[in-house]
Amino acid sequence: MQSGVQVTDNAGQQSTAGRRYCIGIVGAGKLGCYLGAHLCQDSALEVKFFGRETTALELAAHGLSVTSCTHHTYFAQPIAFYSSLNSLIECDLVLLTVKATALVPMLAQLKHFLRPDVPLVALQDGVGVGEMLSHDLSNPVIRALATFSVLKIRPGQFHRATAGALFWQRNDFAVVNYVSSTFSRLQLAVQLCDDMASAEFGKLLLDLNQALNAISGLPLPQQLADRDYRAVLALAMREWLAVCHRAGVKPQSYSRVNNSLLPWILRLPTLIFCRLCQQMLPTDASAHSPMWHDLKANKRTEIMFLNDVVVRMGQQYQVPTPVNGLLVEQIKWLESGQATSMTGADILRRLAH
Repeated sequence: MQSGVQVTDNAGQQSTAGRRYCIGIVGAGKLGCYLGAHLCQDSALEVKFFGRETTALELAAHGLSVTSCTHHTYFAQPIAFYSSLNSLIECDLVLLTVKATALVPMLAQLKHFLRPDVPLVALQDGVGVGEMLSHDLSNPVIRALATFSVLKIRPGQFHRATAGALFWQRNDFAVVNYVSSTFSRLQLAVQLCDDMASAEFGKLLLDLNQALNAISGLPLPQQLADRDYRAVLALAMREWLAVCHRAGVKPQSYSRVNNSLLPWILRLPTLIFCRLCQQMLPTDASAHSPMWHDLKANKRTEIMFLNDVVVRMGQQYQVPTPVNGLLVEQIKWLESGQATSMTGADILRRLAH
């Protein structure tokens, strides 16, 4: 496969003992294309992309390139892109990057085409994804989380808009560990994790803002600069932290700040908040949450894997969750086209009543 960047992979050649691993990227959207372009830099890997035919045509016409604030542009052209999963049988490892809402219909196809010994890395946001996949698949399921967001800035060009890393479940599979080391060599930080429940719970704490951003309709930097929206987010986070405490899970922290302090920091005056959290804020002034993009594209959102988890687990552990309940309700109205954007002040008034 041709590549626009030369990367030394002598260590990789030794790790693969002279063979080429075949890696499948299933659900090659923004995140899948971003990760796949990195893997295409390594001559010891054969990368196959699986996704929509429209994406295949777009990449055939424009090629695939990815950028980030931490590295040069990586090119991957030509690439092997398939609109059906027939060739999945050839893969030694699958990175599953479809949305959590697409997992159920995807399972039947994976069972049909995926060899039962092939590890599957699940990169969905939300809690309980690994358990759901392990229940329905005989394949080893490795959990991973991307703590950064990827934007498509123009056809075939994807940009990492926020800082972050891949949190990767520690495992003993040579091909999985080779791929994670490839990401590390290509300036995409990978952090091995022994407690994925803690990682999922901590990521969900940050993802609670996805719904709020979609409800606001504003770019993320503008929404987070609004003290009322931050007050709502602080309340939503307090609810989830209370659930985590009752469930006996300590959420992973993805910043230098202790999770318990995040709601307090969100309530600070805007000028102080922006100065303190400059490195945590999105680097792209026009960035929106994935949930906002789903609503704009008239797609089902992942609300049931995010804020609705807080509501359901709150019921299980008898922790009140009115803020997240209101956010879930509003997103469902937006999905049905029967609601409009709400200001942070609107939400606070609704909660007060």
